[in-house]
Amino acid sequence: MSTQLRKPYVTPYAEESLDLPLAFEWAAEGPRLTYRDALPQERMFKVLWARCGTARAGKILWHLVHTLRQRRCMLRGLCRVCGKSATDPDTGRISWIMPAALAGDFRSPWPTAHPPTCKAHVGEALTACPYLRREVPVVCTVGDYSPVGVLANLYGEDDGGRVVETGHQIPVGLDEPHLLNRALATQLIVRVTDLQPAVQD
Repeated sequence: MSTQLRKPYVTPYAEESLDLPLAFEWAAEGPRLTYRDALPQERMFKVLWARCGTARAGKILWHLVHTLRQRRCMLRGLCRVCGKSATDPDTGRISWIMPAALAGDFRSPWPTAHPPTCKAHVGEALTACPYLRREVPVVCTVGDYSPVGVLANLYGEDDGGRVVETGHQIPVGLDEPHLLNRALATQLIVRVTDLQPAVQD
């Protein structure tokens, strides 16, 4: 088994970085962050999403997360490593790696920005992913999940009317419109429910 993630699905590449021509516009609910050349599909869950390319070329940026691929994994239950379904066809349950803090409390729903990991790639992810190496995580299966928030950079305007960052990688709930209006989402947060410890083969 490989001990390094050669081409992790949710990890961005250098040539996928794009300029972000941010601006504020006046919407029904007040000032709202947008792009100067915004497209309708760049807003989901009433929040603007960070732009990124899809070329998968150049240097792998191991410590970053590709916004669009992370969101796709979270919405479709796809594996963070291979980008394919993380659902076990026999049980219908989704394989997920959760933080060590979960141990002993499988009854409570848990929010997470980390996508699922299919059973075939759990070992590889635990070995190579820098985020998962920080602590001893728990491998679970999940019965269901739903979007509840985003990780986002928050923006405002300075005295000269320039758009400036006021907060970096802040969790924002989908029920917080006053923050969503000035947020640039980088990752989707979902709440997983019906957790069970994974059965070890």
